[in-house]
Amino acid sequence: MANKQKSRVQVGVRLRSALRQEDRAKKPCVNGLGATSLEIWNWRDSQQTIKYDFDAFFDKESTQKQVYESCVKPLLLHTLNGQNASVFAYGPTGAGKTHTMLGTDVNPGIIPRSVNGIFHSIRSSRWNKPDGNQWEFKISFSYMEIYQEKVFDLLEPKPHDLPIRQDRDNNIFIPNLSDKQVTSVKEFQTYFVPASKNRTTAATKLNNRSSRSHSILLLKIQKTQTQAPYRKQLGKMYLIDLAGSENNKRTGNQGIRLKESGAINTSLFVLGQVVDALNQGLPRIPYRDSKLTRLLQDSLGGSSHAYMITNIAPEEVNYMDTYTTLNLAAKSRKIVNRPFTRETIDNPTSGPLKRTLSGSSISGVPAAKKAKTSPNSQPSQNKQTVAPFLSPLLKRQANFEEAMKQRLQSLETVLTQLQPSESTASTSGNPAKDKQLLQQLKQSRKHLENLQQEHRDLKENFVVFKAKSGFKSVCAKKKDSDKSFVVPRAVIKPRTVEKHCISPPIMPCVKQSTAIGNTDVQFMKIVKPNAKASSSDPDSSSKAWSMTPNPELQAKHTAEILHVLNSGTVKDLKSLQSIGEKRAKLIHNWREMCGKFEKIEDLYKVNGLPAKTIDSIIRNNLLCGPA
Repeated sequence: MANKQKSRVQVGVRLRSALRQEDRAKKPCVNGLGATSLEIWNWRDSQQTIKYDFDAFFDKESTQKQVYESCVKPLLLHTLNGQNASVFAYGPTGAGKTHTMLGTDVNPGIIPRSVNGIFHSIRSSRWNKPDGNQWEFKISFSYMEIYQEKVFDLLEPKPHDLPIRQDRDNNIFIPNLSDKQVTSVKEFQTYFVPASKNRTTAATKLNNRSSRSHSILLLKIQKTQTQAPYRKQLGKMYLIDLAGSENNKRTGNQGIRLKESGAINTSLFVLGQVVDALNQGLPRIPYRDSKLTRLLQDSLGGSSHAYMITNIAPEEVNYMDTYTTLNLAAKSRKIVNRPFTRETIDNPTSGPLKRTLSGSSISGVPAAKKAKTSPNSQPSQNKQTVAPFLSPLLKRQANFEEAMKQRLQSLETVLTQLQPSESTASTSGNPAKDKQLLQQLKQSRKHLENLQQEHRDLKENFVVFKAKSGFKSVCAKKKDSDKSFVVPRAVIKPRTVEKHCISPPIMPCVKQSTAIGNTDVQFMKIVKPNAKASSSDPDSSSKAWSMTPNPELQAKHTAEILHVLNSGTVKDLKSLQSIGEKRAKLIHNWREMCGKFEKIEDLYKVNGLPAKTIDSIIRNNLLCGPA
């Protein structure tokens, strides 16, 4: 997987021509200023205009080919190299989004041109170079719609909606979504054209064929290298036709059309919230508040190259829709994605890398497991109780020796099977060397058995010695040798103290204070009660025990707090105890209007702060300076 790179969301604006003849004679509310900028009327001041800068601007004279080559064609190369790309048409209802994405038979849109461009790039010679770098491609696609916050399959319609899931790699997918593999543009058309008729559309006062759902076409391109190192890359391209926002007063929606319009406007409103949250850097992005933003999670702030084609209308009656659409497009242009190449290494093998043997294993780990589980193994027969601090070492050594013995036996069996017979001895490579190797293995095996027998004898002798001599632990032996050594015991006695009363920090200061060590800071002084006074007067003990602040330190803290109140910003005021964002703004605004604070008690003059809140602020900041 390659390193992630930053890629900003690109935005292009397309202005359609006026639909009615009387509107064509009027002055449009949007004017182009060049290839990347435009201006719109300022509704606050009719003598001024608002200027916008985008990555591309297409006027009413632009063609489908110009929009495709400028916006979509550069993204195809990223998809063929194992990265994700997204193209979505956004705008109010009747602005020409579906025409931009689908087009007509004579003038096709972005979707048919993108599919044709992918197949044309695959057939080019750049992917099959004569130096041996050959690639194989597999292209498949899925087609779905989001209708009233429910996902439906358009290729193979089902009676129920489909859920949206996220895998452990944070990839969004839809289970049970049909996927068709195609090998040509003609085969793609045989599936796509009938599926497009399954999309929900209806007539409104503003559009005879208004899209009542968001449609999403997902193209998957899998590229596999036919020679070493057999790399495999998977790229996805999302082609999204969003339904337009609607003003129900103008469209005249009623009944089911009104419900459809509410679902469309809600999803587009959440889309605006996602864009604002990404621009502000908020910790939570509301992707899950809508099915649309959930599927666009990879396109907005994710790992995909994205291009937003914003469609607007020039009529004055559509001014407010055009104005809000351009504002969202300008905000979306600030979003930064981090695309990366999805690549894996798939190394095909012609057969197993190692030969499996019946009844034996050359690997040490299976032999060790077999030695542990075998009921006839030697350690299970001589299982005896030994010293606690020696048993782990003895068990580890026994397992190691047993595993080594099993490995030597397996190797000897393999070499015995490979040993040439007398009839073929004359044709073998070096029978004398094989015989010498077998003899060395037998000697090693015999030596290992002798070591193992000595180890068992040593354990038996150790157990016998322990039983006869009364072996004790090291700590006990040391304790017996040194009789004068006595372990000290801590005697804990309950301490009975009368109930004390700690006075609030705002009590008058007591001048009985001494420095602690060489430090100059002393926060509190605990005054101990007089024994005689406490015995004679029961109330005197509660008055004697008190915590009083250091007057010098209190004066220093008060000066620091006043300094923050008089010269600090809203962020500095929030550093004080019990002061949040709202209280800090109230204090800051009062200081700007009425002047500086002479003392902390002047907080009572701040409008909007209750007396109880001010008491809490003063009490909490009595002995605490600003952070």
